[in-house]
Amino acid sequence: MKEASELLGVSYRTIRYYKDIYTTEVSQDGRDVQLTERFIELVRNNRKQNTNRVSDKKTKAEYRMELDALKEKYQKAIQEQKTIYEKKLGQFSELDIDFDKERVEVFTHEQYTQFENALIDYKYQKRYIQEKEERFKVELASKDDLVEHYKAQSEYQKEQSDRILTQMEKLIEAIRRRDTIEAVEKQVISKRMDLEG
Repeated sequence: MKEASELLGVSYRTIRYYKDIYTTEVSQDGRDVQLTERFIELVRNNRKQNTNRVSDKKTKAEYRMELDALKEKYQKAIQEQKTIYEKKLGQFSELDIDFDKERVEVFTHEQYTQFENALIDYKYQKRYIQEKEERFKVELASKDDLVEHYKAQSEYQKEQSDRILTQMEKLIEAIRRRDTIEAVEKQVISKRMDLEG
């Protein structure tokens, strides 16, 4: 294994690592470890592929310097944002505003004009909706009155129909009696039949 590490130009530890991966290319008898030529080729190809992947040759120190420079830029940008925020907040702190209960918003002239027009439209629309609601309530009340009126009319008509029906039944009964009396007087039927019928 030591000779393989010298041949490949890698550490002994690396050879031990690959020995556990390519177990079919390794034969071991006690402490004696034999590596095949194929093992050497496999490790060499794998190392080539790994070195091809890493094209950046920067050192840790260079990366650290780059990272520190980025951190510094980030801190500077944060500080600039804080300065802008404090400046804007300072302008509002001069105003007598309770930020828990009140709010300040900034508009362009065009946006403010649109907002103002929307407020005016809101007032008119609110008044229009209230008037419509009142008309609807009046119509609804009048419709309720109409429904009540028609119910009363219906009830009255029903009572009248019942009264007429009762009168008709009494009239029919009176006509039957009269017919029976005439039939008995003319001796068309006997009194007995009338009583049975």
